[in-house]
Amino acid sequence: MNKAVLVVEDEVGVRRALRRLFADRGLRTIEAGNGREAIQRLTEETPGAIVIDLLMPVMSGAELLKALRRNAFYRRIPTVVMTGALGSEGPGVGQLLGVPVIFKPNLERLPDILLNLIEKLSGSATPAPTTTEATAIAAGDVEAVS
Repeated sequence: MNKAVLVVEDEVGVRRALRRLFADRGLRTIEAGNGREAIQRLTEETPGAIVIDLLMPVMSGAELLKALRRNAFYRRIPTVVMTGALGSEGPGVGQLLGVPVIFKPNLERLPDILLNLIEKLSGSATPAPTTTEATAIAAGDVEAVS
């Protein structure tokens, strides 16, 4: 099992807090400040799980999640959405796309949720995307890699 978690969050303080929470459980973090950075990180390393904040600049968490869900390889990586939003940008997006949603005030539960998801999905083996596929996703051409 890959013990790295990609944390996609624009607030440095939240990323730092998650890094500590995950380290306490033996998990390493890969960090990205927005969806575009996350896609770049995914071309460099495949994490065992992904945590995505919904509201971010450049490429929102909802946009990133939609892009990842259109790719067979990335769709298999356990993913959790985190948000502080209670309105229409909150839990509905994650639930609509079939991923767990956790509110930021409950972040201490996040490592355990991810560990359970990773364990549940650890038996599925799918080849990593090619550099061309990852580049197409980074360019926003997710249809090209479906």
